[in-house]
Amino acid sequence: MRKLMILALTGIAMFTSSVKAQKIYDFVSVDKQPEYPGGIRKFYDYLGKEIKYPEVAKKNKTQGKVFLSFTVEKTGKLEDVVITKGLTKETDAEAVRVIKNSPKWNPGLIDGKPVRVKYNLNVNFNLSSGTEKKAAVKGGIKPEFPGGTNKLYSYLARNIKYPEQAKKNNTQGKVMLAFNVEKDGALTDVQVINSLSKETDAEAVRVMKSAPRWNPAIDQNGHPVKVKYQMAVNFTMS
Repeated sequence: MRKLMILALTGIAMFTSSVKAQKIYDFVSVDKQPEYPGGIRKFYDYLGKEIKYPEVAKKNKTQGKVFLSFTVEKTGKLEDVVITKGLTKETDAEAVRVIKNSPKWNPGLIDGKPVRVKYNLNVNFNLSSGTEKKAAVKGGIKPEFPGGTNKLYSYLARNIKYPEQAKKNNTQGKVMLAFNVEKDGALTDVQVINSLSKETDAEAVRVMKSAPRWNPAIDQNGHPVKVKYQMAVNFTMS
């Protein structure tokens, strides 16, 4: 019986170790973020050279962004490439194709050891200049709510509680907010820069302070940076 128990405990330990090895970390939880060889600018160069604007998209004058998510494996290979917000069937397929064919990245590290990391980005299809990169912050990437703008709107819709006083007064409109998106994706220093009412202002601030961590801004060298961000929270009773 003792031998069986030891074997069982060994099996549990091995299973726990295996699960830990397979864990996928988010971008802000690792000591060193994964990156394309040579940095983010080289990755942009790769996209610019490799993406072929689909003929159907050209014909239909389709422009916009394809949002993707993928895992940077411990080997640096990109796996599990999925569309989190599509544009068209053709542009989505082209964005996925190019990401899947990407050279191996430098993997994310924790305590000096490679780990699997979830990564989000978008590819912008623009007819005026071929395929552009994501909007720049000093040559890098803007901060973003996990999953993109639609996910942010869903979060707001689920979590905002319309203040009773605002309902009673039929108060409707926008609360403009400014806040910092820190290097770890946390939102700090949430302030109202254009007020609607005391109650709606307080609710907008509360919800943003409670928001999950965002994907932080990335500078031109591929490093997360702190940036100022502004947005509106809309209160409507319809």
